[in-house]
Parts: sequence; structure tokens; C-alpha cells
Amino acid sequence: MSDEKTNQECEKGKDAIVSNAGEAINPEEAKKAKRIILKNLFTIGFGWVFLFTAYSSIANLQSSLNSDDGLGTVSLSTIYVSLILSCIFLPTILIKKFGVKWTIFFSQLAYVLYIGANIFPRYYTLVPGAIILGLGAAPLWTAKCTFLTDLGTNYAKYSGESTEVVINRFFGIFFAMFQSGNIWGNIISSTILKPELIENSTFVSNISFCGSNDCPGSESVEIKKAQKSTVYILCGIYVSCALFAAFLVLTLIDSYDKIGLVHSKEENKNPIKLLVNTLRHLRNKNQLLIIPLTMWSGFEQAFISADFTRSFISCVKGVDFVGYIMICYGVSDTLGSYGFGYVIKFVGRIPCFLIAAGLNYATILLMTFWKPNEESSYILYIIAILWGLSDAVWQTQINAFYGVIFQSSEEAAFSNYRLWESLGFVIAYAYSNYLCVQIKLYLLLFYLTVGILGYGAIEFRLKSQKSVQITPF
Repeated sequence: MSDEKTNQECEKGKDAIVSNAGEAINPEEAKKAKRIILKNLFTIGFGWVFLFTAYSSIANLQSSLNSDDGLGTVSLSTIYVSLILSCIFLPTILIKKFGVKWTIFFSQLAYVLYIGANIFPRYYTLVPGAIILGLGAAPLWTAKCTFLTDLGTNYAKYSGESTEVVINRFFGIFFAMFQSGNIWGNIISSTILKPELIENSTFVSNISFCGSNDCPGSESVEIKKAQKSTVYILCGIYVSCALFAAFLVLTLIDSYDKIGLVHSKEENKNPIKLLVNTLRHLRNKNQLLIIPLTMWSGFEQAFISADFTRSFISCVKGVDFVGYIMICYGVSDTLGSYGFGYVIKFVGRIPCFLIAAGLNYATILLMTFWKPNEESSYILYIIAILWGLSDAVWQTQINAFYGVIFQSSEEAAFSNYRLWESLGFVIAYAYSNYLCVQIKLYLLLFYLTVGILGYGAIEFRLKSQKSVQITPF
């Protein structure tokens, strides 16, 4: 009898899966657990697709739809001021208090409020909505990162794969879904903001005042705007998308206990300690040198979403073309993120950064010297595509570069990354209503040059050292 029992246990052992921790796991249990984990992974991915289908597109339209008194860009600047304050304290407090799922759900509702405020855009509706969104954005993204990391860690336990490999794959799947939101949102805006629906507005008669010649207060330029009823329909669709995103999270995301997840250390961080470490990290020379390029990431994203959409697309072609041209930007950005991920394996990091800088220099100079006219309006599509490719490098490789040079202090380093990129957004949106586009283009050239010089200095320092391991302070 004893021998039979031993034989049965041996037979079971043959089928057992050995986890990456060396534990034997029943194949059926592993299969079920992996299915639950993947369901949650794709649920969070679709949640972001629907949420940012709405938000990314309404953000791209702010400088065009809400151009009166600079309301749109003021609201965008307010979002990032609020985000800077939020990212230090709120994520830790909310995740510890409500858990990952409920933090994501409540933060998504903050986006709903801002999107809904565009139905009746006034300073007393849109700016408070922007403040609330900024407060919700940091907890949303922090909770998402925590959730994906924990999902990947648990999946690796059942698959027997390296935890790092699985986490990277999960983030890749997530961002592939997330980045598509910009495409779908712009398709919606292009469809709704059709030219035939636009009335009671005088379109600019002399588009030579568009592009780099556009200046605040210039009466020579009047942007073609959509009817209010059309804007109501557009905002209604976007609000519905954002609410559906929250519904997906509320109904389909499982609790940590059901998934079998272990809470990560991220949820137990002391916010005061994080603030102190973030400030102390500024003693690191490499951190100081990377700040200009980090801020450049904020500057370039703010320019393409606010100034390019208003002074180039809306001014030359009308607000109804913002969606079409920004679709090209979104597709280019998405494909570039994947493409450069493979290219960097063969040519290294430095050529990719130089290619991105070259693309930006070329497009900035093109925008500076291009004389807008209907016959050459196809140039707007070219600018969007090239800017999307360069943005793909900045968004993926600056993050990766932080991970390489600050391996022993990632938490404080990435907190600095969020801080300085957000500051770039704030500054760009803050002066958007007061400077001529040509001045903004010159400033972009300056920011990019300083950023690349700082990056080059870090590469020089790394090559001068025997090890890539950087001491935190």
C-alpha cells in the first residue's frame, strides 16, 4: 500500500511544473492561474485603450477647441502642475488605503470629470477638472505599474521563465495596447468633426500667418471651429469611452487574493522618504546631466499636442484635420517604439538617440522656414510622422537609459524622471499663449541641443569608467 502511494506521488511529480523558485506546481493549477493573470493583463490594457482613446484626443484638441483666452493650454499646464504635486505623496497613500484596483478605478473617474468639463469649457469648469485629473494621474500610473509588475512576477512563477523577461513582455503587451488609443481617438474626432458640420466661422483667408508666423493676439488668424452641437457629441463619445474603461476595471479586474498576487514593496513606500531620496538624488552628476533631456521629453510632447495642432494643423487645414494628421503621428510613434527596440540591439543606444535628435532638428527647421499654403499642406503629415518616430525613441529609450545608469537607485531616479518631464510640460504649456511660434521653435532647438550635450557627457563618463554600475550619491 505504501509502495502504491509512493508510485502515485511519483507519477504526479512527473507532470508537475517547477517554478522559478524551485517549487513543484500542479500543471492544471498553473494553467488556470496563468489564464486568470492574462485575463487581468488584457483587461487593464483595454481599460487604458478606452481611457486614453478619450483623453489623448481631447488633449490634442485643447489648443484648437478651447483657444479663447488660451483656456485649453492653461488647463493642460494645470494638469502637470497638479501631477508634480501628486506624484510625490498621493500614489503611496491611495494604494495603501484602497489597494491597486480601487486606486485605478477612482483615478479613472478623475479623467472622466476633465473630459466631461469640455462640454461646457470655462475657467471655472476646465481648470478644476484639470487639477483633479492631475491629482488622479500619478496614482493611476503608479498603480498600473505595480499591478503589471505583480502580474508578471506571479506569471513567471507558474511558467518557470525569468521574472524580468515576463515583466518586460507584459509591459510590452500593455504599451502596444495603450499606444493604439491615440489612433482610435483621432479616428473618432476626424469622423465627428467633419467639414460639412462646421458653420458660423470664418476660416483664415491668409494662411501665410499660420505656422511659424502665428503669434498670440494676431487678428489675422482665425481658426475654423466646430459647432457646439458637434463638440457635445464628441465629448459625449469620449466620456462614454472613459466610463467604459472604469467599468472594465470595476467588473473584470480581480482582487489580489483571487489572482494569488503578493503585494509589492512599491505599496509600502514612505512618501516623505521618497521625496527626500528624490531630492538627494540630485547630488548625482549623471542625474543633473540627464535633466535637460528629460525636460526635452516634456517640451516636445507639449509642442506637438498644443502648438503644432493649433498653429499648423487647425490654422492651415481646420480643426477637422487634427485627427487625421495626428493618426499619422500615433501610428508612427507606435511602430517606432517597436522598431527602435529591435534596432538598438544591433546599432546600440547612441545612434538611436542621434537619429531621434536629427529627426527633430530637421522637422523644427522645416517648420521654421516653411511658408504655409494649401498646395504644400502634405508637409503637415510628414512632420507628424517624423516627430512620431523621434518621440518613440525619447519615450522608450530615456526610460531605459535611467534604468541603466541608476541601477542602484531606480526609485529615486524614476521619481526625478516624472518630476522633470512634468516640469517640461508645465513650462511649455505656460508660455504657449504668450510667445510667437517662431520663438517656440528656437527654444526647442536650444532645449534639444542642451539635452543632447548632457546625454553625450553621460556617455563619455560611462566610457571613462570601468563599470556601468553608478553609485547613487
